[in-house]
Amino acid sequence: MSRIREMLPGEYGLLDEFLYQAIHTEPGEPRPPRSVTAGPALRAYVEGFGRTGDVAVCAEEGDEVVGAAWARLMRGYGFAGDGVPELAVSVLPGHRGRGLGTALLSSLIERCSELGCPALSLSVQRSNPAARLYERLGFREVSGDDGEAVMALPLGGCDEGARGGAPFEQARAAALRVLTAPGLAGRSWLQGGLGPWVASGRDSGRLHGDVDVSVRLGDMPAVRAWLAAEGLYEPTLDSLNLECNESQGDFGAHAIVDGVLVSFCPFRFEGRELRQRNAALAATDGFDALLEAVVPGVAEGDLFEVRALPGGAVIGCAALESVRAAKVASGREKDAHDVAEIDRIGYDPARYARVAAAYAAMRIECVAHGE
Repeated sequence: MSRIREMLPGEYGLLDEFLYQAIHTEPGEPRPPRSVTAGPALRAYVEGFGRTGDVAVCAEEGDEVVGAAWARLMRGYGFAGDGVPELAVSVLPGHRGRGLGTALLSSLIERCSELGCPALSLSVQRSNPAARLYERLGFREVSGDDGEAVMALPLGGCDEGARGGAPFEQARAAALRVLTAPGLAGRSWLQGGLGPWVASGRDSGRLHGDVDVSVRLGDMPAVRAWLAAEGLYEPTLDSLNLECNESQGDFGAHAIVDGVLVSFCPFRFEGRELRQRNAALAATDGFDALLEAVVPGVAEGDLFEVRALPGGAVIGCAALESVRAAKVASGREKDAHDVAEIDRIGYDPARYARVAAAYAAMRIECVAHGE
Protein backbone atom coordinates (compact mmCIF):
# COMPACT_ATOMS: atom_id res chain seq x y z
CA MET A 1 0.00 0.00 0.00
CA SER A 2 1.12 3.58 -0.65
CA ARG A 3 1.66 6.46 1.72
CA ILE A 4 1.67 10.07 0.49
CA ARG A 5 3.89 12.38 2.54
CA GLU A 6 6.18 15.39 2.38
CA MET A 7 9.46 14.63 0.64
CA LEU A 8 12.41 14.98 3.00
CA PRO A 9 15.39 17.18 2.06
CA GLY A 10 17.65 14.12 2.05
CA GLU A 11 15.44 12.62 -0.67
CA TYR A 12 15.56 15.55 -3.08
CA GLY A 13 18.29 13.79 -5.04
CA LEU A 14 15.66 11.27 -6.15
CA LEU A 15 14.03 13.99 -8.24
CA ASP A 16 16.65 13.41 -10.94
CA GLU A 17 15.18 9.96 -11.60
CA PHE A 18 11.61 11.18 -11.36
CA LEU A 19 12.39 13.98 -13.80
CA TYR A 20 13.65 11.43 -16.30
CA GLN A 21 10.60 9.20 -15.79
CA ALA A 22 8.32 12.21 -16.34
CA ILE A 23 9.51 12.53 -19.95
CA HIS A 24 6.69 11.38 -22.23
CA THR A 25 7.42 9.13 -25.19
CA GLU A 26 4.92 7.85 -27.74
CA PRO A 27 4.09 4.12 -27.67
CA GLY A 28 6.78 2.20 -29.53
CA GLU A 29 9.32 5.02 -29.37
CA PRO A 30 12.61 4.40 -27.52
CA ARG A 31 13.27 6.24 -24.27
CA PRO A 32 15.69 9.15 -24.63
CA PRO A 33 19.16 8.81 -23.10
CA ARG A 34 19.39 9.77 -19.45
CA SER A 35 21.80 12.52 -20.39
CA VAL A 36 18.82 14.49 -21.71
CA THR A 37 18.08 15.69 -18.16
CA ALA A 38 21.55 17.26 -17.95
CA GLY A 39 20.54 20.11 -20.28
CA PRO A 40 19.79 23.48 -18.65
CA ALA A 41 16.11 23.48 -19.67
CA LEU A 42 15.39 20.34 -17.64
CA ARG A 43 17.97 20.88 -14.89
CA ALA A 44 15.99 23.96 -13.88
CA TYR A 45 13.30 21.64 -12.51
CA VAL A 46 15.58 19.96 -9.95
CA GLU A 47 18.85 21.87 -9.64
CA GLY A 48 19.43 22.95 -6.04
CA PHE A 49 15.95 21.84 -5.02
CA GLY A 50 15.05 22.94 -1.52
CA ARG A 51 15.31 26.68 -1.95
CA THR A 52 12.63 29.00 -0.63
CA GLY A 53 9.30 28.28 -2.30
CA ASP A 54 10.13 24.73 -3.41
CA VAL A 55 7.46 22.16 -2.48
CA ALA A 56 7.64 18.38 -2.92
CA VAL A 57 5.55 15.39 -1.89
CA CYS A 58 6.19 11.72 -2.56
CA ALA A 59 4.55 8.30 -2.60
CA GLU A 60 6.20 5.64 -0.47
CA GLU A 61 5.67 1.89 -0.63
CA GLY A 62 7.54 -0.04 2.02
CA ASP A 63 10.95 1.61 2.16
CA GLU A 64 10.87 2.79 -1.47
CA VAL A 65 9.85 6.18 -2.84
CA VAL A 66 7.90 5.28 -5.98
CA GLY A 67 6.42 8.62 -7.03
CA ALA A 68 6.86 12.35 -6.58
CA ALA A 69 5.17 15.66 -7.36
CA TRP A 70 7.04 18.90 -6.93
CA ALA A 71 6.69 22.59 -7.74
CA ARG A 72 8.92 25.64 -7.82
CA LEU A 73 8.98 29.19 -9.13
CA MET A 74 10.83 29.10 -12.45
CA ARG A 75 10.55 29.91 -16.14
CA GLY A 76 10.17 26.39 -17.45
CA TYR A 77 8.17 24.86 -20.27
CA GLY A 78 4.98 25.45 -18.28
CA PHE A 79 5.57 29.07 -17.27
CA ALA A 80 2.20 30.79 -16.75
CA GLY A 81 3.19 34.02 -15.05
CA ASP A 82 5.35 35.53 -12.34
CA GLY A 83 4.52 34.13 -8.91
CA VAL A 84 2.93 30.93 -10.28
CA PRO A 85 4.91 27.77 -9.42
CA GLU A 86 5.30 25.15 -12.12
CA LEU A 87 4.86 21.52 -11.17
CA ALA A 88 6.07 18.13 -12.34
CA VAL A 89 4.77 14.72 -11.35
CA SER A 90 6.13 11.24 -11.95
CA VAL A 91 5.47 7.65 -10.88
CA LEU A 92 7.98 4.86 -11.43
CA PRO A 93 7.14 2.14 -13.98
CA GLY A 94 5.44 -0.78 -12.29
CA HIS A 95 3.56 1.49 -9.92
CA ARG A 96 1.40 3.34 -12.44
CA GLY A 97 -2.31 2.98 -13.11
CA ARG A 98 -3.30 2.78 -9.42
CA GLY A 99 -4.21 6.39 -8.72
CA LEU A 100 -0.83 7.47 -7.32
CA GLY A 101 -0.53 10.36 -9.75
CA THR A 102 -3.91 11.70 -8.65
CA ALA A 103 -3.07 11.28 -4.97
CA LEU A 104 0.30 13.03 -5.41
CA LEU A 105 -1.23 15.95 -7.30
CA SER A 106 -4.01 16.24 -4.72
CA SER A 107 -1.45 16.47 -1.92
CA LEU A 108 0.73 18.96 -3.82
CA ILE A 109 -2.26 21.17 -4.65
CA GLU A 110 -3.27 21.19 -0.99
CA ARG A 111 0.26 22.13 0.15
CA CYS A 112 0.58 24.94 -2.39
CA SER A 113 -2.88 26.28 -1.55
CA GLU A 114 -1.96 26.38 2.14
CA LEU A 115 1.23 28.25 1.27
CA GLY A 116 -0.85 30.91 -0.48
CA CYS A 117 0.19 30.18 -4.06
CA PRO A 118 -2.23 31.93 -6.45
CA ALA A 119 -2.14 29.09 -8.98
CA LEU A 120 -0.15 26.12 -10.24
CA SER A 121 0.95 25.52 -13.82
CA LEU A 122 2.40 22.69 -15.89
CA SER A 123 3.39 21.75 -19.40
CA VAL A 124 2.04 18.65 -21.13
CA GLN A 125 2.30 17.24 -24.62
CA ARG A 126 -1.10 17.07 -26.27
CA SER A 127 -0.58 13.38 -27.06
CA ASN A 128 0.13 12.55 -23.41
CA PRO A 129 -2.85 10.78 -21.76
CA ALA A 130 -1.95 12.62 -18.54
CA ALA A 131 -3.50 15.74 -20.08
CA ARG A 132 -6.94 14.26 -19.37
CA LEU A 133 -6.00 13.73 -15.72
CA TYR A 134 -4.98 17.38 -15.41
CA GLU A 135 -8.27 18.46 -16.93
CA ARG A 136 -10.18 16.30 -14.42
CA LEU A 137 -8.28 18.02 -11.63
CA GLY A 138 -9.35 21.44 -12.88
CA PHE A 139 -6.33 22.54 -14.93
CA ARG A 140 -7.19 24.57 -18.01
CA GLU A 141 -5.08 25.49 -21.02
CA VAL A 142 -3.70 29.05 -20.93
CA SER A 143 -1.26 28.89 -23.86
CA GLY A 144 0.49 26.44 -26.12
CA ASP A 145 1.22 25.30 -29.66
CA ASP A 146 0.34 22.34 -31.87
CA GLY A 147 2.37 19.89 -29.81
CA GLU A 148 2.29 21.16 -26.25
CA ALA A 149 -0.08 22.94 -23.87
CA VAL A 150 0.55 25.09 -20.82
CA MET A 151 -2.17 24.49 -18.25
CA ALA A 152 -2.94 26.30 -14.99
CA LEU A 153 -5.09 25.65 -11.94
CA PRO A 154 -6.24 28.70 -9.94
CA LEU A 155 -6.09 27.99 -6.23
CA GLY A 156 -8.82 29.28 -3.96
CA GLY A 157 -11.98 27.33 -4.82
CA CYS A 158 -15.52 28.69 -4.83
CA ASP A 159 -15.45 30.74 -1.64
CA GLU A 160 -12.64 33.24 -1.33
CA GLY A 161 -13.17 33.77 2.38
CA ALA A 162 -13.28 30.09 3.21
CA ARG A 163 -10.44 28.90 1.01
CA GLY A 164 -8.26 31.98 1.36
CA GLY A 165 -8.52 31.67 5.14
CA ALA A 166 -10.64 32.97 7.98
CA PRO A 167 -9.32 34.92 10.98
CA PHE A 168 -8.99 32.88 14.16
CA GLU A 169 -12.09 34.26 15.89
CA GLN A 170 -14.27 33.58 12.84
CA ALA A 171 -12.91 30.03 12.46
CA ARG A 172 -13.26 29.41 16.21
CA ALA A 173 -16.89 30.59 16.24
CA ALA A 174 -17.79 28.34 13.30
CA ALA A 175 -16.07 25.38 14.97
CA LEU A 176 -17.89 25.88 18.27
CA ARG A 177 -21.22 26.26 16.49
CA VAL A 178 -20.70 22.80 15.04
CA LEU A 179 -19.10 21.08 18.02
CA THR A 180 -21.71 22.25 20.54
CA ALA A 181 -24.77 21.83 18.30
CA PRO A 182 -27.59 19.60 19.58
CA GLY A 183 -27.16 16.25 17.87
CA LEU A 184 -23.46 16.82 17.13
CA ALA A 185 -22.05 17.48 20.59
CA GLY A 186 -20.26 14.31 21.70
CA ARG A 187 -20.30 13.02 18.12
CA SER A 188 -17.74 15.38 16.57
CA TRP A 189 -14.08 16.11 17.20
CA LEU A 190 -12.12 19.18 16.15
CA GLN A 191 -8.98 18.35 14.17
CA GLY A 192 -6.05 20.28 12.75
CA GLY A 193 -4.12 23.40 13.62
CA LEU A 194 -7.12 25.28 14.96
CA GLY A 195 -7.39 22.83 17.87
CA PRO A 196 -4.49 23.97 20.09
CA TRP A 197 -5.59 27.59 19.88
CA VAL A 198 -9.21 26.79 20.70
CA ALA A 199 -7.91 24.72 23.63
CA SER A 200 -5.75 27.55 24.98
CA GLY A 201 -8.15 30.38 24.14
CA ARG A 202 -5.32 32.36 22.54
CA ASP A 203 -5.53 33.94 19.08
CA SER A 204 -3.40 32.03 16.57
CA GLY A 205 -2.63 35.23 14.72
CA ARG A 206 -3.03 33.54 11.34
CA LEU A 207 -5.73 32.62 8.85
CA HIS A 208 -7.31 29.17 8.93
CA GLY A 209 -8.26 27.75 5.55
CA ASP A 210 -10.98 25.50 6.94
CA VAL A 211 -12.23 23.72 10.03
CA ASP A 212 -11.67 19.95 10.05
CA VAL A 213 -14.13 17.87 12.07
CA SER A 214 -13.92 14.09 12.50
CA VAL A 215 -17.17 12.17 12.86
CA ARG A 216 -17.80 8.46 13.30
CA LEU A 217 -18.90 6.94 10.02
CA GLY A 218 -22.20 5.91 11.57
CA ASP A 219 -22.92 9.48 12.71
CA MET A 220 -22.71 11.09 9.27
CA PRO A 221 -26.53 10.94 8.83
CA ALA A 222 -26.81 13.10 11.97
CA VAL A 223 -24.38 15.59 10.41
CA ARG A 224 -26.43 15.84 7.24
CA ALA A 225 -29.65 16.20 9.24
CA TRP A 226 -28.15 19.07 11.25
CA LEU A 227 -26.84 20.80 8.13
CA ALA A 228 -30.25 20.52 6.48
CA ALA A 229 -32.05 21.84 9.57
CA GLU A 230 -29.69 24.83 9.70
CA GLY A 231 -30.07 25.54 5.97
CA LEU A 232 -26.37 24.74 5.44
CA TYR A 233 -26.58 21.54 3.40
CA GLU A 234 -25.28 21.85 -0.16
CA PRO A 235 -25.58 18.70 -2.34
CA THR A 236 -22.58 19.63 -4.49
CA LEU A 237 -20.39 19.55 -1.36
CA ASP A 238 -21.44 16.03 -0.36
CA SER A 239 -19.23 13.06 -1.28
CA LEU A 240 -22.30 10.87 -1.76
CA ASN A 241 -23.24 12.92 -4.81
CA LEU A 242 -19.90 12.68 -6.65
CA GLU A 243 -20.01 10.89 -10.00
CA CYS A 244 -16.79 9.04 -9.13
CA ASN A 245 -18.41 7.60 -5.98
CA GLU A 246 -20.00 4.63 -7.73
CA SER A 247 -19.90 2.48 -4.59
CA GLN A 248 -21.76 5.18 -2.60
CA GLY A 249 -19.23 4.96 0.19
CA ASP A 250 -19.47 7.83 2.66
CA PHE A 251 -16.40 10.07 2.46
CA GLY A 252 -17.98 12.98 4.28
CA ALA A 253 -19.44 16.36 3.41
CA HIS A 254 -18.38 19.99 3.41
CA ALA A 255 -20.38 23.07 4.33
CA ILE A 256 -19.91 26.82 4.53
CA VAL A 257 -20.71 27.71 8.15
CA ASP A 258 -20.77 31.43 8.89
CA GLY A 259 -18.39 32.06 5.99
CA VAL A 260 -15.94 29.30 6.98
CA LEU A 261 -15.46 26.02 5.12
CA VAL A 262 -16.10 23.11 7.51
CA SER A 263 -15.08 19.61 6.43
CA PHE A 264 -16.87 16.69 8.08
CA CYS A 265 -14.59 13.67 7.73
CA PRO A 266 -15.89 10.21 8.72
CA PHE A 267 -13.69 7.67 10.49
CA ARG A 268 -13.92 4.13 11.76
CA PHE A 269 -11.66 1.74 13.62
CA GLU A 270 -10.90 -1.80 12.53
CA GLY A 271 -9.27 -3.16 15.66
CA ARG A 272 -6.32 -0.84 16.27
CA GLU A 273 -6.33 0.53 12.73
CA LEU A 274 -7.84 3.95 12.12
CA ARG A 275 -9.41 4.65 8.75
CA GLN A 276 -10.06 8.37 8.25
CA ARG A 277 -11.89 9.40 5.09
CA ASN A 278 -12.13 12.70 3.27
CA ALA A 279 -13.28 13.97 -0.11
CA ALA A 280 -11.69 16.53 -2.37
CA LEU A 281 -14.44 18.27 -4.34
CA ALA A 282 -14.40 20.23 -7.58
CA ALA A 283 -16.35 23.00 -5.84
CA THR A 284 -13.63 23.53 -3.20
CA ASP A 285 -10.44 21.95 -4.57
CA GLY A 286 -10.88 22.04 -8.35
CA PHE A 287 -11.16 18.24 -8.68
CA ASP A 288 -13.08 15.28 -7.24
CA ALA A 289 -11.34 12.51 -5.31
CA LEU A 290 -12.17 10.08 -2.50
CA LEU A 291 -9.28 9.67 -0.05
CA GLU A 292 -8.69 7.41 2.94
CA ALA A 293 -5.84 7.68 5.44
CA VAL A 294 -4.98 4.40 7.15
CA VAL A 295 -3.14 4.60 10.48
CA PRO A 296 -2.15 1.20 11.88
CA GLY A 297 -1.43 0.34 15.50
CA VAL A 298 -3.20 3.20 17.23
CA ALA A 299 -5.68 3.33 20.12
CA GLU A 300 -8.75 5.53 19.87
CA GLY A 301 -8.04 6.96 23.32
CA ASP A 302 -4.70 8.31 22.10
CA LEU A 303 -6.35 10.28 19.28
CA PHE A 304 -9.54 11.81 20.71
CA GLU A 305 -10.44 13.50 23.98
CA VAL A 306 -13.05 15.73 25.58
CA ARG A 307 -11.72 19.13 26.65
CA ALA A 308 -13.15 21.96 28.73
CA LEU A 309 -12.32 25.30 27.12
CA PRO A 310 -11.65 28.69 28.66
CA GLY A 311 -15.13 30.16 29.04
CA GLY A 312 -16.78 26.89 30.02
CA ALA A 313 -17.65 25.14 26.73
CA VAL A 314 -16.86 21.44 26.52
CA ILE A 315 -16.00 19.94 23.12
CA GLY A 316 -14.58 16.84 21.53
CA CYS A 317 -11.22 17.41 19.93
CA ALA A 318 -8.14 15.64 18.68
CA ALA A 319 -5.64 14.97 21.46
CA LEU A 320 -2.87 17.57 21.46
CA GLU A 321 -0.37 14.75 21.08
CA SER A 322 -2.15 13.66 17.89
CA VAL A 323 -2.15 17.17 16.46
CA ARG A 324 1.52 17.62 17.35
CA ALA A 325 2.52 14.35 15.68
CA ALA A 326 0.71 15.31 12.48
CA LYS A 327 2.19 18.82 12.47
CA VAL A 328 5.75 17.64 13.11
CA ALA A 329 5.42 15.09 10.31
CA SER A 330 4.28 17.79 7.85
CA GLY A 331 7.32 20.00 8.37
CA ARG A 332 5.46 23.09 7.13
CA GLU A 333 6.46 26.49 8.45
CA LYS A 334 2.94 27.43 9.56
CA ASP A 335 2.66 24.15 11.46
CA ALA A 336 5.69 25.02 13.58
CA HIS A 337 3.59 27.86 15.04
CA ASP A 338 0.92 25.38 16.10
CA VAL A 339 3.52 22.97 17.52
CA ALA A 340 4.96 25.78 19.64
CA GLU A 341 1.50 26.44 21.12
CA ILE A 342 1.08 22.77 21.99
CA ASP A 343 4.50 22.81 23.66
CA ARG A 344 3.45 25.88 25.63
CA ILE A 345 0.24 24.15 26.80
CA GLY A 346 2.05 20.90 27.57
CA TYR A 347 1.48 17.33 26.41
CA ASP A 348 2.06 13.72 27.45
CA PRO A 349 5.40 12.53 25.96
CA ALA A 350 4.46 8.85 26.22
CA ARG A 351 1.18 9.32 24.40
CA TYR A 352 2.93 11.50 21.82
CA ALA A 353 5.52 8.78 21.16
CA ARG A 354 2.78 6.22 20.56
CA VAL A 355 0.87 8.45 18.16
CA ALA A 356 3.98 9.61 16.30
CA ALA A 357 5.00 5.99 15.71
CA ALA A 358 1.55 5.21 14.32
CA TYR A 359 1.58 8.25 12.02
CA ALA A 360 5.00 7.25 10.72
CA ALA A 361 3.34 4.12 9.32
CA MET A 362 0.32 5.98 7.89
CA ARG A 363 -0.59 5.55 4.26
CA ILE A 364 -3.05 7.54 2.14
CA GLU A 365 -5.11 5.79 -0.51
CA CYS A 366 -6.91 7.44 -3.42
CA VAL A 367 -10.03 5.28 -3.57
CA ALA A 368 -11.55 6.99 -6.62
CA HIS A 369 -11.26 10.22 -8.60
CA GLY A 370 -13.33 12.18 -11.03
CA GLU A 371 -13.33 11.59 -14.76
